[in-house]
Amino acid sequence: MKFTASRLSSGNKLFPAEIYLEPTGITIKIPGLFSGETKQFDFNHIASVEIDTPMMGFSTITFFAGGTKMSASGFTKAEVKQIKEGIEKGKLAVKNTSSNETATTSSASSSLADELMKLKQLADAGVITAEEFESQKKKMLNL
Repeated sequence: MKFTASRLSSGNKLFPAEIYLEPTGITIKIPGLFSGETKQFDFNHIASVEIDTPMMGFSTITFFAGGTKMSASGFTKAEVKQIKEGIEKGKLAVKNTSSNETATTSSASSSLADELMKLKQLADAGVITAEEFESQKKKMLNL
């Protein structure tokens, strides 16, 4: 989702600031006449977001990520609120995705360990031979 600062705000007359809210993070573009500044932050690297909303005028949003601070002004109060909520939702989604991957990995490894233990018990009981045990173990471990 793209947010563009108002041209009526200071510093945005010719080249308004833009904030792109993407599935993996945000991109902030502060254009200039001969140069500009563009930064991309992943959700998991954003430490905090501060909003300054004066009684009259446009709001400023400041991002803190990885020791970097970047501000953009000229947005409405509703826009900065929507940006901040989008970042919080994105951070939560990244956190849930990584915890699900961790849970899946640990359950897969524990089920593999369980299968190897069952196979070892069968070999110890004489139900399968030592060669069959080694062959099955190599298949399970992709060796």
